[in-house]
Amino acid sequence: MKILVISNMFPSKEYPSYGIFVKNHVKLLEEASDTIEMITMQKELSKIKKLWLYIQFYLRIFFTLLFKKYDLVYLHYASHSAIPILGAKFLKRKLNLVVNLHGSDVFPETPLQERLQIWVARLLKKASHIVVPSDYFKQSVVKRYQLAPENIWISPSGGVNRTLFTPQDTARDTSVFHVGYVGRIDVDKGWDDALRGFSEFKHQSNQPAQLIMIGNGKENPQKEALIQELELQDDVRCYDLLPQEKLVALYNEMDVFVFPSRRKGESLGLVGIEALACGVPVIGSRIAGIQGYLVEGKNGYFSETGNPYSIAEKLLQFYANSEEEKKALRHNAFDSAIPYDQQHVKREMLNILEILK
Repeated sequence: MKILVISNMFPSKEYPSYGIFVKNHVKLLEEASDTIEMITMQKELSKIKKLWLYIQFYLRIFFTLLFKKYDLVYLHYASHSAIPILGAKFLKRKLNLVVNLHGSDVFPETPLQERLQIWVARLLKKASHIVVPSDYFKQSVVKRYQLAPENIWISPSGGVNRTLFTPQDTARDTSVFHVGYVGRIDVDKGWDDALRGFSEFKHQSNQPAQLIMIGNGKENPQKEALIQELELQDDVRCYDLLPQEKLVALYNEMDVFVFPSRRKGESLGLVGIEALACGVPVIGSRIAGIQGYLVEGKNGYFSETGNPYSIAEKLLQFYANSEEEKKALRHNAFDSAIPYDQQHVKREMLNILEILK
C-alpha cells in the first residue's frame, strides 16, 4: 500500500513538539504501508517566509497528486490544505482521500480559518472517510457539516506511548506541592487561568507550591507580565516546548496537572492523557474532548471553564485529600490512560486501513 501523508504541521529540531501527533501517527501508518511519502511544513515565525513556504506547499500538493498515484492520501488539518487538494481532485477524480480533522478545522480561531470553512466543507464531501480524535468531535462534525456518521471514524491522535509516558521514580522536593501546565501560550488555552488559579491557591492555602509551565506561543509577553503582576517570579518554572523524552520527567514532578482550556476546538486534549499515563490526576475544564476521559473524583476534577477561582477550589480540594485518597486518584489516572495506549490505537488504525485498501 502506497500512502501520501499531507500536513501543514510537523516537528523540527527547533520545535520538536509542533505537530508531534502527526509524526506519531505517521509511525502507525508505516505498519500498513509499503511506501509512505510526505508533504509537510514545519513551524516558521517570519510571515514572509511562511507565505513563501505555503506557496511551495500548495504547489507540491497539487502537482504530486496530479502526476503520482497513491493507494491512499491521508490529510491532517483540512483547512490549510483543502484548496490544492480540491483542485487536483477536480482534474484527477479518482483519489482515495482520508481527512483527519483537528480542532481549528471545525472551530475556527482566526478570520482566515473562518474564511477557509467553505473549502473545508467541500473537501469533506469529497473524502472517502473522515477521522476524528474523539466522540465529542465526531458529533460536532456530523452536526456542522451534515455528514453520515458511518463515514467518520474515531482515532485518538496517534495515542500515547505508555512505554515512555509512565510513572517514574524522580528525585523531587516532596515538601513543595507541584502543579503542572503543558500547552501553547495562546488565546483561550487557559494559561492565564492556570496562573491566576495557582496564585489564589497559594493565597488561600499558605503552603509552599510551585507551578511548572511548559509551552510557548504568541502570548508569551502577556504570560511574563502576569507572573510579575501576581508576584509569582519565585513560584513558577517556565520551559519552552520540549521533546517528549524530557517532558516525561517534568510530568513526573507534578502532583496534579491543570488543563484549563477554553477552546471548543479542544478535540481531544492529548496532554491531559499524557499526564494521566504518568499517574498524574488532572484538573480540567468541563469542555470539549476533555470530558471524554476525565471522571470527576476518580482520576481528577472538573473546574468551571474560564474561572480561575474554580481551579483554585479544585486545587485546594485535591491538596486536602488524604494520602490514601491521592494514591487512589493516581492509580485511577494511570488506568484511565490505557484505552489510549499507542499500541491499541495502532491496531485499530491498521484495521481501518485494511478497510480502505
